[in-house]
Amino acid sequence: VGTAAVQLAHHAGAFVYGTAGSNEKLSAALELGMDVGINYHDQDFSLVIKEKTAGTGVDVLIDFIGGPYWNQNIESMAVLGRLVEVGLMGGGQVEVDLRQLMAKRLQVCGTGLRGRSIEEKLMVTAQFKRHVLPHLIKGTMKPVVDRSYDLEEVADAHRYMETNANFGKIVLTMG
Repeated sequence: VGTAAVQLAHHAGAFVYGTAGSNEKLSAALELGMDVGINYHDQDFSLVIKEKTAGTGVDVLIDFIGGPYWNQNIESMAVLGRLVEVGLMGGGQVEVDLRQLMAKRLQVCGTGLRGRSIEEKLMVTAQFKRHVLPHLIKGTMKPVVDRSYDLEEVADAHRYMETNANFGKIVLTMG
């Protein structure tokens, strides 16, 4: 999802900031259209964003981690910004100071496919077909596959995924 978000934002004309835990992953994301990469092991991304935006912050922030980065996410936001939670890899519990949200007049929303009705999933699929598929066909966007494994190697694939070394999808193939 992160590699797709970078490419979609880039093609929409946005200036794209992104985070990753290694310089190799940041280099790969820069090739996809990210403008500024921040290694979250080395830097507080909210401070970098404040510096790069002259204190303004970002208009939209897509978060895959959740809990541990809540405060940095809020600090990174511009007035009237939108924080979109699409994953909770770090956990879903946060302590919220509502004054921060009110002072910046932020919108916070969560999204995912799992809990949606069939009708909503069909609508999302139609939007994908209209907005993303043409980029894939033209080659201006690409799916990013890190490694492929035969189904019989699922344990190896899972072990590799647990190392967090992948950039892009890990694919299981059948037959």
